[in-house]
Amino acid sequence: MMKTPRVHPARPRIDSALDELTDGGLALICGSAGYGKSSAVAAWGIRADRPMRWLRASRGLGDALHLAADEDDGVRLPRLARAVRQQQSATVCAAALIADLAAPHSELILVIDDADALAESLEGLEFLRSLAERAPDRSRVALIGRRVAQLRLIAARAKRQVMHISAAALRVTPRQTRQIAEAKGWSGAPTALEEARRAAAGNGGILATWLDQMREGGDRTELDEFIRRDVVGGSGPLLARLARPAGEEASPELLRTLWEEGLLIAPADQDELGESCWMIPRFIAETLDLPQVLGTVPNGSEVTPAASIAPRVLSPIAVVHDLGPLSIEAAGRTIEGTSIRPRSVALLHYLATRPRHAATRDEAIDALWPEAEAQAGLNSLNQAIYHLRRALDPDYDLALQEGTPTPYIRHEAEMVTVNLDLVTFDSAQLRSTLDAVRRRARVDQIDDLLDSYLGPFGVEVPFEPWAEQHRSALDISLFAIIEREMVAAYSVGDIDRAIDLALRAVRIDPTDGAMLEHLALLLEESGSIAAARRAAARAVSALREMDIAPNPALQRLSAQPQRVRPALQQ
Repeated sequence: MMKTPRVHPARPRIDSALDELTDGGLALICGSAGYGKSSAVAAWGIRADRPMRWLRASRGLGDALHLAADEDDGVRLPRLARAVRQQQSATVCAAALIADLAAPHSELILVIDDADALAESLEGLEFLRSLAERAPDRSRVALIGRRVAQLRLIAARAKRQVMHISAAALRVTPRQTRQIAEAKGWSGAPTALEEARRAAAGNGGILATWLDQMREGGDRTELDEFIRRDVVGGSGPLLARLARPAGEEASPELLRTLWEEGLLIAPADQDELGESCWMIPRFIAETLDLPQVLGTVPNGSEVTPAASIAPRVLSPIAVVHDLGPLSIEAAGRTIEGTSIRPRSVALLHYLATRPRHAATRDEAIDALWPEAEAQAGLNSLNQAIYHLRRALDPDYDLALQEGTPTPYIRHEAEMVTVNLDLVTFDSAQLRSTLDAVRRRARVDQIDDLLDSYLGPFGVEVPFEPWAEQHRSALDISLFAIIEREMVAAYSVGDIDRAIDLALRAVRIDPTDGAMLEHLALLLEESGSIAAARRAAARAVSALREMDIAPNPALQRLSAQPQRVRPALQQ
């Protein structure tokens, strides 16, 4: 089992930042696994001028509150202790904790560890928001997590000072790196140690694991597992898209978010570890098999550590998974297509098919409500836009009153557009990738392309003519590239690769008679006669349904009787 790296050097930068947290203040401490966020806060709390209490959120709100009450034993959190003894609900216990913090002479430091895990439940999210939005008192609160956007969303309407401490403040310095190396028995060159610190983006956990691997012979298995599973987590596909762009620029907000989580290094004029451009830390890039240097990024993408945040911060980029069943990832939430009104889903799909994801009002109305009168069509369009905005941003109504709605979908003058800085579509990514590999592609690019295809476009709108046209264009382009690569593999004698490509194509479209025919003949040539007969029978059936006469070789193969083993005959 993998050893969990533990690093406890002194952290003067985070200490000085937390020292500036005033009464009633809220600290957001963000960074990926390995930066020692919890241990750094615990070390600071030892010398703080007031008692500290912890809420370990990874266990869920109810268990976390019970554990906090047990550790406090009613000394500083008497209302919480009483609510727990009375076996009240988690919501009541959470209200009791907030009342304890607001008591006139409380003056506590409350630390919520793994806050973004707590935010995954509705009751946990409501508790965190209540904690952030309560009137200022003499208590101080620190939220520790890895997802910057999630913590910002929790604190968006805080009535108190908000301090944001990112991974840059949690990086180990060269001196701290030497302390870790000495504890690990490192005897290598100091220059190699500094290179490793930069390759880890100052992540002490990555550095400690790397030192263990060097001491044990250089095997990177545990280091790669730690980086892939704990440090990167679910951000791997996003880093891959940034490293292999397809013509669309990454938003400055997204770059800053990943930088603050420790998954990117900013240019040298903004980052002490930076060079001439945005980069993925070398150890992370090697583990994920990605280039270090990012592709297209917008001009003037600057980042600066934020000491405070505005009352409302735009949610990060929304990723629309429109290949296969619709789902949307936005602001740390996953929105299923079934939870969105059907006409709003249709509008989102329609905009995905448009150049630059934009359409005039008349074009949208003609596509989605072709039989409606002019005013009725406009009313339907307005309602679809409103419900789509609410689905993407649950706080849309309140933000609209404050004049700060998140501009995912814009409706200005005669145009309806998707904000290209905030929204991406899987179908657009697929189209760009198809264009990029149309002439020539590496094997890994083809495999990545097929892995990313999770189903046909717009399954929620199967009969809309504009959706059928877009779906057909994507499928034809995809199958043309598969067939080209299959022929190329066959021409150099790699029949196994050709069969694999044909099998993957048939899984994408089990009714494609031409691809079934290719598969049947390839399987026959490779000696897999039984599988070839089954594929041939399916191919003949599919071709006849399209009124296409199968070729004689395919008919012969499908007509051959199946061999039955003697044991089965009995």
